[in-house]
Amino acid sequence: MTVPNLPKVTPPDVSVSRLRVGRYGPRTLLRVVLVGLALVLLVLLLAGCGNGELPAAWRTPSPAPTTSPTATPTPSPTPTTTPTPSRTAEPSRTTAAPAPAPAPGRGGADGGGSGRAGAPEAAAAPSPMWPAGDAATARRMQQQSDAGGDPWLLDPEEVTLSFVGSELGYRNPTVTRLGNGVYAATDGRTPQRATIRLTQPVRSGTGGIWVVDHVDRG
Repeated sequence: MTVPNLPKVTPPDVSVSRLRVGRYGPRTLLRVVLVGLALVLLVLLLAGCGNGELPAAWRTPSPAPTTSPTATPTPSPTPTTTPTPSRTAEPSRTTAAPAPAPAPGRGGADGGGSGRAGAPEAAAAPSPMWPAGDAATARRMQQQSDAGGDPWLLDPEEVTLSFVGSELGYRNPTVTRLGNGVYAATDGRTPQRATIRLTQPVRSGTGGIWVVDHVDRG
């Protein structure tokens, strides 16, 4: 059997560049694939860096910070300083030094000196006002005693003992009350004796100080 000679049909040449998939041509598809690969590579690079930031186009713009107006501090009022009144210095309360006792006369029983015979044995000493010395000092001593100082000035016997010990030199004195403000004093080691008279120059009675104002030595 002989095959008949059929005419040869040549298929048309179709170029790859003219191949279309749906509505998109091959070039468009290639571009899409390349763009996708580029995006994938970018994401991988950012993930590998860890601290990489997304592109500015992908980030959500953060709102601009609102700046609150700075409050102007109100100046505080300057405190007014009230001047403190200076204290007036009080006059120092000093006890006047005891007035020196009058020098004993030469001869007689109290001095034991080399006086001439016939000299008087005793003589009244001038008013010593001991331990004040004068009326102004006595007033200051009274104020000091009122404030609680020198309580011995309120006891006439204590004033007598202090006087004969410091002014007459009695080392072992004995005093005997003869009357109101009058005391007899003797020295335990010598035959000396004296009569001491005291007074209250500022205030009489309880609370007034006593001072020696007359001495009879004999």
